[in-house]
Amino acid sequence: MMKKQLFLLFSVLLGYSEISFAYDPTRGALQNAPELRSYGYNQQDIYNKYHPSVNVGNSYNNNGNSYNNNGNSYNNTNPVIIHVPSKYGAIVLNNKTGIITDSVNEDSLEQAKRVAIQRCEKRGAGKFCKVRDWVRNGCHALATGTKNGLRFLSKGNSSTEGNSERLALENCSSRNYKECVIIVPERCSLPND
Repeated sequence: MMKKQLFLLFSVLLGYSEISFAYDPTRGALQNAPELRSYGYNQQDIYNKYHPSVNVGNSYNNNGNSYNNNGNSYNNTNPVIIHVPSKYGAIVLNNKTGIITDSVNEDSLEQAKRVAIQRCEKRGAGKFCKVRDWVRNGCHALATGTKNGLRFLSKGNSSTEGNSERLALENCSSRNYKECVIIVPERCSLPND
């Protein structure tokens, strides 16, 4: 009798263990079904979508609904945005004394104007110092020319180095000013890479 009970117990235990290993819903075909993600299956698929460097073999369409494990590359349609802070510069002229000062590579327009005005005021008659030009992420130069016996200023602004003085002189001559010359050489306020 004891042998029969032990045999029966052993058979039951063996049967349960075989049943438990016979079907595992997290293995096999179900593990690759993307529609079962909400039930806890195929979590690696979700991870791969947002971490393409881990599993480059998967590709997804733009709406993220289709899954394709055919070895193609991951198509990331999201742009990479790199924020580089802007830089500002200003040119200030004292209308009474003719003193010209400037500032470059300041972190804000207000700071660029303030620095250039302070430099102008230190050199004489502060209340006559006025901002004549300013630039954000670029270069500027100032030229002067005469017309009917009066002297006029002409600006040249460019987003790249080496063009501002030429633009200031072209602007001066296009207004029919005579004797155009650069009085503030090109100065650039460009963001650091």
